[in-house]
Amino acid sequence: MKTRINRFLAALVTLSMCIAFIGCAHLQKCEISNQMEDLRPDQPAILATGTPEQIRQTAIADARADIAASRPRIAITGSIVTWPMGVPDKYLNLVAPYPKISLPCGCTSTWLEQAATYAEAYNQEILPYLLSQNEAHY
Repeated sequence: MKTRINRFLAALVTLSMCIAFIGCAHLQKCEISNQMEDLRPDQPAILATGTPEQIRQTAIADARADIAASRPRIAITGSIVTWPMGVPDKYLNLVAPYPKISLPCGCTSTWLEQAATYAEAYNQEILPYLLSQNEAHY
């Protein structure tokens, strides 16, 4: 009986993951509009108007401004699972307690690719600063 339940649960989890993946992949094919109204006011406007390079440069400038103000944050985004893009796994514990930047996330987000570009650039700029502040631990 226990084996039958375990098999059923394993099949159910596998099926759910397939549906979630296929559904998200299908929804991401939607046309990306250039409408600011899709972004929340607390999210970087450059995501809706900038090229990938402009998004990168804005993220780097934002990270430098946060460093200058001594208020580092971490940019997190993703589709099904969110994480701090651009931060190596070995530093995930280091970045965990810092405030998060509000970025679009979720597999139905129109701005997911742009958010990933921003998050990676921001985090790669802020990480050396965080490491220098926590030298004793890393």
